[in-house]
Amino acid sequence: MRPNDHTRFEETPFFLADRVVEWPRGGVPRRAAVSAFGMGGVNAHVIVEEPPVLPVRETPAQDSYIVRVSAADEIALRTLADAYAERFETARDDWETADLCHTANTGRSPLDFQTAVYGRNSADLTAALRSVAAGAVPVARVDIDLTAEEAAGRTGSTLATPPGPADVVELVRAGYAHIDWPSLSAKGARVTDLPTYPFARGSYWHTTDPAVVPGPAAAGGGAVRVEWRARELAPAPVAAPASVRLVVVDAEIGRALTRALRDRGVTVVEAGQEADATIVVDAPVSRRSQGGPSVELSRFWAELGNLMKASPAHGKLLWAGFHDVAVRPGERRGLVPERAAMAMAVRAAGAENRKPTAVVHLDPADPAEAHALHLAAEYAALSAGPAAGADAGTVVAAYRRGVRYTPEPVPAPAGLPYALPASGYYLVTGGLGAVGLRLTERLIDRGARRIGIIGRSVVDAETSAPLRELARRAEVEYLPCDVSDPAALAAVAGQFGRRWGRLVGVVHSSGGVNPFGAMHRRTWGDAEKVLAPKVPGSLNVVRLAKEQGADFTVLVSSIAGTQALAGRGLVDYSLANAYQLALAERENDAVTTVTAHAWPNWTGIGMKADASFSAAYSVSAEQATDAFFDHLRSGGAVIFPGSAPDTPQEAAPSIESVETVPSVARAEPPTPAAARTGQDIARMRARVRDAFVQVLGEDPGDRPLQSLGLDSLVIAELTTALEQRSDLTVDPSLLMRARTADEIAADLAAHETPAARRPPTSDHEDMPTSALSALLRPLLMHDAQRGVGQA
Repeated sequence: MRPNDHTRFEETPFFLADRVVEWPRGGVPRRAAVSAFGMGGVNAHVIVEEPPVLPVRETPAQDSYIVRVSAADEIALRTLADAYAERFETARDDWETADLCHTANTGRSPLDFQTAVYGRNSADLTAALRSVAAGAVPVARVDIDLTAEEAAGRTGSTLATPPGPADVVELVRAGYAHIDWPSLSAKGARVTDLPTYPFARGSYWHTTDPAVVPGPAAAGGGAVRVEWRARELAPAPVAAPASVRLVVVDAEIGRALTRALRDRGVTVVEAGQEADATIVVDAPVSRRSQGGPSVELSRFWAELGNLMKASPAHGKLLWAGFHDVAVRPGERRGLVPERAAMAMAVRAAGAENRKPTAVVHLDPADPAEAHALHLAAEYAALSAGPAAGADAGTVVAAYRRGVRYTPEPVPAPAGLPYALPASGYYLVTGGLGAVGLRLTERLIDRGARRIGIIGRSVVDAETSAPLRELARRAEVEYLPCDVSDPAALAAVAGQFGRRWGRLVGVVHSSGGVNPFGAMHRRTWGDAEKVLAPKVPGSLNVVRLAKEQGADFTVLVSSIAGTQALAGRGLVDYSLANAYQLALAERENDAVTTVTAHAWPNWTGIGMKADASFSAAYSVSAEQATDAFFDHLRSGGAVIFPGSAPDTPQEAAPSIESVETVPSVARAEPPTPAAARTGQDIARMRARVRDAFVQVLGEDPGDRPLQSLGLDSLVIAELTTALEQRSDLTVDPSLLMRARTADEIAADLAAHETPAARRPPTSDHEDMPTSALSALLRPLLMHDAQRGVGQA
């Protein structure tokens, strides 16, 4: 109701046009109406009423307060907790504190993630909320089916009746959804102001630039991401008596696991004794991460090498850790990249040594008894045999609040279109390597006009043909820099920035690889050379990009960081690339997207992985560069599985250095199959199987050789063993082409002198090695030297 000029106003003054008037109550609350009319026909009408007169309240009759914090993911929850802490710090008295708690608990919609804190006053609550923001307080996913008794059981607490503040907080942190929040408010508490929800920031508009609209083929390049799906563990049959050696940092977990294994009839032996299997349970991050990633990884490298050397042939290995995967999106901020790298190295080392291996990612919020039961079940399943689809015999699982998850690849659609700004500059590390140079050329093709290239080598720009060619198309400058040195990286970025302005994006393609070889024979000093550009180097370039507000950072990584088969003989390389993938998952945000690309072999260029793996999983350089830009700003870890080449010749695994060895004639020209006797073929079949037993420790039977994972080292050893037994010069490509061991035997028998024409000989165990085998082994060990500079 609007006042008019004929009314006598005696109460609250307000402005009406250019006059001050009084608006009486008249025995009823004062109300007013506001209308708004839009040019498009929108009409909004709002009626407002004055608030009631509030009675004076006595001091609230409670000695503690509870605050719930709820959000759509863990990142938003911890951000909201920080905002709540700022507000609670300003509370003037107990009633304002009670009102704030009442508003947080009853006036906000419950979302997927939650936690709670309690305290005697606003100061206690402020400190507790800041602990939530800092990540020191656990956060749970809401489970509407969880009962109070089940929640109390998960926390190991006894549910009091009625529950006290500590009980309620424990229930909330276990995921319990049915707290009667209004009953916990102080009598007479009111809704008040509280910080608003921290909605995720991001850009969602589309550019109209026709140059960045993806074409029909730009559907993501076959890229995938890993998602964790709930998958129950199939019950394992009762296994034969077995012995297990435990290496457990946490004593409580060790005791619980010992009990759980003994309940299953497993003998737990003392440290240093030989056992059928080893179970290693790493420490939580807070118990181990002292001295930084380099110190932790060096200690881990020594431990893993000793573990591989001490384990019996084909002994089983179960490794469990914490904070090494993000099963849910809200866990990404708590992901520890070096822990993820360790887990991948265990998988690669297990595959390299042909040890059935399981890697289990534990939930730090679970009690020791729960950890023990999960690990005992995983051990039983591992003892029964590798699961279907396991990568080189390795099984990966994660547990969250008692639920078992396994990783599954899902298609990764191409990222939102993005036009490279012509202003500013782009930084490419390792930009003169084979991969970096191709990507630098494509950056220029896509519109980049200024590119700073860095590498460890000192390069003369006047005599460098690649630099001269790039300089014809864009402004390019090369500066020597070790990316593992943060001060040196900041200095060169400052030099580029003073010349060209803003840093737009970073492509980190620096990397190196050691010669192909067993990890337990590789020192940490050698492994560290591979890790330097990919562990501290990746962390440094990501920090630089974020500090300077760059649009994107891309870490050029390898599929060896995701697949155990690809990491055999290159465990240190697998470790380094897994770190990059986890770092991208943790550091990606809406301002600077951080993406790691896990590439298979780039045909004709490199991208190091086990040779037998690369033959079946590769991608052309042209396909790779197209997919690179499809996922320039996808964020997180993007995996490119690749595929087998089209032609049979390309499909066969190749050992690059073998191609440089002259062909060696076989002992005899092929003899028609009709000239062979059944005894000749059977004898050769037995020799071939003996060679496999000597090298692999098992008879392959009729299994496809591809399923055995014959890497380059094993192929060299099998070639030698076959030559010793057959008195023939064996072409290693035969082991790569053949589908079964019997095919190898048939081929060798076809070139062997028939028994009727062959003089008697003794057993072939002591036969000398051929020239090809003598050359093959050292060449294999040095072949990977040519991969230095590749990702």
